[in-house]
Amino acid sequence: MSQAASGGAARSTSGSTSGSAARSASATPRFRPRGFTPTAEQLAIQTHSARYIIAMANAGAAKTTTLALRIAESISRGVSPDHIVALSFSSEAARVLAARLVEIGVDEALARRVRCATFDEFARQVLRDHEGCDTPFLPSFEALAPQVRAAVAEVRRREAERRSPRELWLPEHNAQIAEFLRIAWQLKAQQVSPALAEDETVAARAEALDVAEGLFVLYRQLEKTRAGDGEGCRWRTVLDATFDLAERLARGEAPVRLPGFRVVIVDELQDMNPATLTCLEHLIEQGRAWFTGAGDFDQVIHRWASADASFVGTQLGRHWHGVRRLPLTTTFRHGPAMALATGFLKAKPVVSGRGHDARLRLERYTDRRDEAAKLVAALLERQRRGRPLDACAVILRAPHQSIAIENALLEAGLGWRVEGLESYLLRSEILMLRGVIAFALADYESIPGVDKRFQVLQALELWQELAWGSRRVDDLKTAAAQPELFDAFLRGRLLRPQTRADRAAAELSGAAELQAAHHLLDTIARLRREGRHDEANAIVRQQHEDAQTVDETPAQRRARARLEQALAALQASPADEPAHLALRRAAAILDLRGVAHRLFIDPNTADLVASSVDGFIDAASSIGLPLREFAQWLRQAEEKAAKLRKRKTVLLCTVEAAKGQEFEAVMVPGLEQGGFPLAGWDRGEESNRFYVAVTRMRDELTLFAPAAAARVSPFVTAIDLDTAISRGRSQLDALLTAHDPAAAWP
Repeated sequence: MSQAASGGAARSTSGSTSGSAARSASATPRFRPRGFTPTAEQLAIQTHSARYIIAMANAGAAKTTTLALRIAESISRGVSPDHIVALSFSSEAARVLAARLVEIGVDEALARRVRCATFDEFARQVLRDHEGCDTPFLPSFEALAPQVRAAVAEVRRREAERRSPRELWLPEHNAQIAEFLRIAWQLKAQQVSPALAEDETVAARAEALDVAEGLFVLYRQLEKTRAGDGEGCRWRTVLDATFDLAERLARGEAPVRLPGFRVVIVDELQDMNPATLTCLEHLIEQGRAWFTGAGDFDQVIHRWASADASFVGTQLGRHWHGVRRLPLTTTFRHGPAMALATGFLKAKPVVSGRGHDARLRLERYTDRRDEAAKLVAALLERQRRGRPLDACAVILRAPHQSIAIENALLEAGLGWRVEGLESYLLRSEILMLRGVIAFALADYESIPGVDKRFQVLQALELWQELAWGSRRVDDLKTAAAQPELFDAFLRGRLLRPQTRADRAAAELSGAAELQAAHHLLDTIARLRREGRHDEANAIVRQQHEDAQTVDETPAQRRARARLEQALAALQASPADEPAHLALRRAAAILDLRGVAHRLFIDPNTADLVASSVDGFIDAASSIGLPLREFAQWLRQAEEKAAKLRKRKTVLLCTVEAAKGQEFEAVMVPGLEQGGFPLAGWDRGEESNRFYVAVTRMRDELTLFAPAAAARVSPFVTAIDLDTAISRGRSQLDALLTAHDPAAAWP
């Protein structure tokens, strides 16, 4: 239970900030929570007579508890819990709100009747009732990828039939499909219909949306396939139900009947997007409902939530009359010093409702290796104080920042787990380099296990820009299971020019290829039996020609040449040369940065991949081993890391993964210009990310910034830790004196 729901400092100083709101509220509350006294701000929201309330909250300001109070007050005033719905954007938030109702004193039987769900769960149920059937739900990337590949094949088939085929970017490999799906989900959240206006072209729509034309073509094809041929939707995945419901409600065709709720509650309001707003507005209108929503609008990270600060600020409540925006300034997550620091950062009032002296520190580093060493030292010091590692999170702005930290944790014997990123040894660009090392050294045992070797082969195909076909999975699994086949894969797939026959076979499964071969032999035999030898010989000649005719793109041809040169350079390296020197030469030959910009639509993704490669080479430099010994070190590192993960582990996560969570201690590394904020990214959004990262802490926050003042992130300056610590201690002293006047005496 949060601080707000557990008493203590809940009766804090926020009354002055919401006095006018409280005077506009209804009189005495009818619901009295169990175990704590709400603040004046919470009471104003609990009892206000306005039909539409938007609670503008700070991080840790007990938003969920406040929404639970509003629900409890509605029930106490005679609203049936069956007529109340509480929606959120994450299953965890919905679960917590349902539990919070019971925690504050709502009868458990009544609380269970309040519907708490995510927007997408709610939309799926509405569509299920409307359509009269269950549509298959594909919950994961793995489940959806075959549908994407089928849509890619159909787009290619149609392009081949065009008089002037277009040069379209289409995803083939897992990393590209994942990127496409992220963008497709954003389009759906923004309620982008695949349909075109009468005078609109695909190219014009793609340009207006600022997406690649091939991506929008594929988006339209996938949606057409999903819609089916008049027999109902074939499947739904993440956000599909919300998108489908919003589309039907917006068109007004074949009306969908929404439940008639009298009270509608929304948590995580900052993540609202056009599709969910359409559903929300119709839901409120359907039941002429009263609405209360709460969110921290400084936590808008639209790449993660498909929300946008300007959209939330201008569109939310635009059609509602008499919207009241009420504050929740009091945070119960951390003490006065941290409240002041976040107030400085965002230039807004943040009041602490917790009498607690947080540990706020700024550590200076000279380079990545020094930073990682100091971060590990801080973790070890925390361990010596008896504080658990698994209550600590290291929050990263970008995945490449984890490389030096993971290696330092490994050396110190500390375990870690990850959220929102992969351990650097599992990233496609690093797996590809490990495959190149294995080929150069003919040391395939340096990559342990069938699964890892399979991932390496997939990564090599991706970075060699080879066409993907359904049969590839079986072929790769066979090679991965038998390391002795690695060399055959190198010579027969990666370094051999691809022929017209290869391209045709790549589109077939192993069984389909065998069936096609038998069919061809049967056809030739039948023609010969019928005396049609010229036709049979023509088929044989065509097959021979297809097997001899090179059919590959210029990019694939250049990739083969680069791989041959990189392997030759590594094999020619002196046996005792440090690995990082050889790898730097190989990476330059392979032109990984240039390839990344061809493989991935989003240039930011490509830049982050290139940074990851640079970090890997820097890690090799810090280890200082020759290439062959470095390859063995990588294998041993994986094995050791797996053992360490069985113990209490520190969390390494991205800002996006940390959102909505809180931790006893938080560490934020990489606070330098170009690192956080990332170069080329929107400064306001980056400020929100930093705000999310630092406000996850309860008791301890450690920031890591460069020793050179010119390189320090502007966010470190904005948070003004020294002033926050000084004033925070003064506030704590004043609070202590007020509670115990004797404490003022020496």
